[in-house]
Amino acid sequence: MAKARTVSLSVIGIIAFLIIVIGGGWYVYQQQTYVSTADASVQGTLVPLTAPGDGTLTGWHATVGKAVNKDTLLGTIDGLTGNVNLSAPITGTVVQNLAVDRETVVPGEPLGYMVDLNNLQIVANVQETEINNVAVGKTVNITISAYPNSTFSGTVTQIGSASSVITNGIPNTSLSGTFNKQTQRVPVYISIAGSEGKALMPGMSAQVSIYRN
Repeated sequence: MAKARTVSLSVIGIIAFLIIVIGGGWYVYQQQTYVSTADASVQGTLVPLTAPGDGTLTGWHATVGKAVNKDTLLGTIDGLTGNVNLSAPITGTVVQNLAVDRETVVPGEPLGYMVDLNNLQIVANVQETEINNVAVGKTVNITISAYPNSTFSGTVTQIGSASSVITNGIPNTSLSGTFNKQTQRVPVYISIAGSEGKALMPGMSAQVSIYRN
């Protein structure tokens, strides 16, 4: 009985040792192969739908999720000097609607936003201590939080010239004027090779693993 127990404990010890060794080896491999960050998201170029004149908005049908071609009529503004058509500025999808039919609008007022969902990218914030290991043209493995079982492929297209703290306009100094030493993050722009049949939308969270330079 004691011998069997000793054997069982030995087996458990060996298994635990192998798990530690394999897990540690995998961690080292990941660290040596990739620059990884979970501070990333899907982004696209927001194109505003703006009122070209003042008057009453009529026939407005810019429904969120609606895909339209460039120059598709989305509504008309009935003004004192006549009617002005409001058309889609790009071929894309309406992602935000800020207007309602029959409301009064003024020139330049934002009525909604469109995005070309076929031209999305990933923006990943990489620690400044790792940015020298990132280069344009490097392959990237992408995981989208909404689709955890799918892996997307991408390529680094641009590396930002300023940290996200500077980009966001937040100084790293305290009210007393003391400089706060902290690791900043630099935006890295990544093209997406394909959607793998998934519906990708701006704002989705992502995790990226960039092959080291």
